[in-house]
Amino acid sequence: MSEQKPMETVEPDKKKKKDKQGFPQGCLDFFYKNGLLILIILIIAGVVFSLARAAVYKIRPYERGLHLRGGRFVGIDEPGWHVQIPFVDTVIGVTVIERSGVIDQLSAMTANDVTMDVSLLFTYRVTDPRVYQLEVLDPELIVGGFVRGTLRDVINTHVMDEVMHSRAEINQEVLTLLHEKEMQYGVEFILVQIQSASPPTEVVNAIKNRMVAVELQEQAEAEATQQRTLADSQFYAAQKEADGEAYQITRLAEAKAEALRITLQELEGKGDLAEQYIQVLIAQELSQNSKWIISNGGTIPVLDFGEMEPVTTAADGE
Repeated sequence: MSEQKPMETVEPDKKKKKDKQGFPQGCLDFFYKNGLLILIILIIAGVVFSLARAAVYKIRPYERGLHLRGGRFVGIDEPGWHVQIPFVDTVIGVTVIERSGVIDQLSAMTANDVTMDVSLLFTYRVTDPRVYQLEVLDPELIVGGFVRGTLRDVINTHVMDEVMHSRAEINQEVLTLLHEKEMQYGVEFILVQIQSASPPTEVVNAIKNRMVAVELQEQAEAEATQQRTLADSQFYAAQKEADGEAYQITRLAEAKAEALRITLQELEGKGDLAEQYIQVLIAQELSQNSKWIISNGGTIPVLDFGEMEPVTTAADGE
């Protein structure tokens, strides 16, 4: 009995060790025997997961989905989760929120034939994703080109001063023309704002030169006007002075003539002496006023009484 007890204690321990060593080996044997089946299951699960993932899609709040089936338009998907037929359906996401466009520099001719460089900022949003994406090739480029053409047409109807100082009116005019073509592109224009408007450098220099020339011309005209005014005033003063002198001479001559007339009247009929004195007065008057006598349409010289010796009369000799 004492020899069997050790036998009973040893055998269970060996069995436990054998079970511990056999579990990994059994797993390996299981996978080895069923490996093909497990691989097929994994492949099927992957395919199912891929199909499920391809069948379910999400449209974000700022998008609209264009649902195509076999290349044919089915409908517009609103934001949220949707299901499609994998490898048959196609969904094109279109961003419909407001977006911006910029025209950095546009050369346009104004109504008064001045070339100006204009920059513009505009914003728009998509209102019809189907038209915008499926009926317009490269829609952003075409919309930008349409805005450029409209801006150029508006600039052509305004003069340079209006383009530079009446931007609000021009912005509104451009926006009104853009609204007329919104349905054609499936968009809605929201904002149009001219950022800058200025002539090219050579035009600016030409304008400055013209302004300088105009200023110099105005200055020359002002100086000429001043000179004419000064000349007129001098002429007026000289004329007044000459008129004054002529008036004084005339008055003096009239006074002398009046005095001579009175004297002649007093001497008339006073005898030979008075007659001789009258002749002397006449000779003196002629010597001071003229050396020529006009007679029968011709001229004959007479003696210069200014150079003659004083006339002596009989009374003087006495």
